[in-house]
Amino acid sequence: MKFEDLENDLNKQIRPAYLINGGESYLTTLALKTIEKRLNISLNEFNKVYFSDEFSGNMKDIVASCNVLPIMDSFRLIVIYDYMGKKSDSEKNAFLNYLKNPCASTCIVFFSTNKSEFFSSFEGKVENVECDKVSIQFLRNWVIGKLKGKGLDIDNDVLNKLFDYCNYSITKLNTEIEKLASIKVGASSKTITNEDVESYITKDIEYVIFDLSNAISNKDKDKAFMLTNAMLKNKEQPLSIVSLITNHFRRLFFISRSNFNDFELAEYLNIKEFAIKKYREQLRFFTQKELKKIFDLCVEIEFKLKSGMMEAKNAVSFLISSILS
Repeated sequence: MKFEDLENDLNKQIRPAYLINGGESYLTTLALKTIEKRLNISLNEFNKVYFSDEFSGNMKDIVASCNVLPIMDSFRLIVIYDYMGKKSDSEKNAFLNYLKNPCASTCIVFFSTNKSEFFSSFEGKVENVECDKVSIQFLRNWVIGKLKGKGLDIDNDVLNKLFDYCNYSITKLNTEIEKLASIKVGASSKTITNEDVESYITKDIEYVIFDLSNAISNKDKDKAFMLTNAMLKNKEQPLSIVSLITNHFRRLFFISRSNFNDFELAEYLNIKEFAIKKYREQLRFFTQKELKKIFDLCVEIEFKLKSGMMEAKNAVSFLISSILS
């Protein structure tokens, strides 16, 4: 189940177990809050139980807690954070056996930031809430609603720029909107402008890599080095920068050769669907032969960096110079 479908699904039924996971930390937190709100628990100290990383017991202890009836509420909520390191068959079987006859008044939520392999056997038995991607329409409505709640508005073109700068990440958008709201507190105009976005929004590193790719396609050496130097000044590690550039051109090369549609590409490459359109726009500036040459060069430099054959301080400038030569 996608995050966007969670609220409607909760209105139809409250499932015995959920697994919340995904790369958008804002969404994972919001998903848990959405479930908590629907359960409408008033006596938190009795009917909400949280098992954190410090929990030293096992799944049998958790199952025992699940079978406790709520006090003066309709539901009892059990939240288990991550659950790394507890991957034995006995642990799994204890929970799987519980799910065969779950307590009707208990809702158990696994909150996993990295979707441990522990949960692979739970497929079809717990409701997986995916918090990686949302639709562009959901994102638009959410941003406009959040800005409106702070007495702000935004034009469509400026909104698109904000999306680009934040790489369509709702987690980053949430942070940057809070920043814009504080800046606009004493301003006479409550409309977010292009100048506001350009002046105050910190560009997502993926957006900077798109900018760098554009500079490379235009043979704009000055801009390419300006962007890489800015990343280094912002404490980005050389290996991380090289890996990001490598991954960018890997995706470009794959998309140039693929017959997949945008949705299939997004799923295969594990990126947001709107990003595929940006990649396709960049394909106009490179031939497949050029992309293969750049990608091979990136892989070579990345290998030399990781193996200690090249000094980190020289790697990024050498890579950019080699691509542009």
